[in-house]
Amino acid sequence: MHAHTHNPLPEERGHSPEPECCCMVLGKAQEEVRLAQIAPDVWSLLTLHGAGNSRFAPRLPNRMLAFRLRDGTGKQCLVLLNTVWPDHETDQPFEAIRTLSRTLDAPVRFVLNPGPEHHLSLAAYARAFPEARVCVAEGRLQRENPALCAMDNVELMAVGDALPELSRQGLHVHVWDGFMEQSLANRAQFRFGARRGTAEPTVFWHEASGIFVNGGHGWFYWAEGDKQPWLIRRLLKPREGAIVWSPVHYSVHDPKRCIASAQRILDWRFEHLVDLHAGADKPIKGRAHEMAEELIRPMLDEDWDSLPFPVEPLEIPEGKVTGGDWKSYR
Repeated sequence: MHAHTHNPLPEERGHSPEPECCCMVLGKAQEEVRLAQIAPDVWSLLTLHGAGNSRFAPRLPNRMLAFRLRDGTGKQCLVLLNTVWPDHETDQPFEAIRTLSRTLDAPVRFVLNPGPEHHLSLAAYARAFPEARVCVAEGRLQRENPALCAMDNVELMAVGDALPELSRQGLHVHVWDGFMEQSLANRAQFRFGARRGTAEPTVFWHEASGIFVNGGHGWFYWAEGDKQPWLIRRLLKPREGAIVWSPVHYSVHDPKRCIASAQRILDWRFEHLVDLHAGADKPIKGRAHEMAEELIRPMLDEDWDSLPFPVEPLEIPEGKVTGGDWKSYR
């Protein structure tokens, strides 16, 4: 347990955060591509993408975050979280990231993947930043994207607390244990009849800003005033102004391990939440921990009937690598 200290967002320090501006749409740069500083040592690149990097899917906000960390000697580095669909013709957002890196004198040292559905652009970032460590959770991506996992600078994270060297610099990473793929998400990826194995949503807490990032697709935040496509409203059943569990992405195969991860996350004393798919300038400020605890409480109480996903056995044995490939309908 870490001591709780109040972590202000920029406006609480006497200046406003930079507004987010959607500067890439469906993998195409729109005018100037730049990262906006939204909190102390946190930058955001807001884009609009189609689910599965598909031009035919509902369009949703999707943001990449960059965190500036400092080690014990004062050396700075950048950590990228959630890579977005790149525009290879304009070399964006790679050039925008390099510009920020030069401005801060902070090289890109890590590229982190927040969950099993967010890996489609990772190989391009691994090539663009060959000195960076590209980190993905072991399990589902080993089965579905073995080519990515075989790249020289890609490494696997085990479930539970990961990357202690980042934790020592104030960025905590936890790979949520006990989840598995759900059948509806499989069908949405045109993987009809495919057997289902583990799924590993990964979550993050940045101490300097107090921000929590609910990686993967375990839960969603529908910010007040945001418009949601009809299909998203139909499938996810979000409530405006609330955090809700996704009923379609994951099931639970090991309740005890899932609960242990949930409790570990609540041990983090975060105050704010940035959802990777929320609209521009829509973080949860100051009450994120309270809202997360309310969401997670039925899981801690083992009240599975009140949660929108089942507890069911794995169809692919844990640890088995099938050598399959991701089925995108792009």
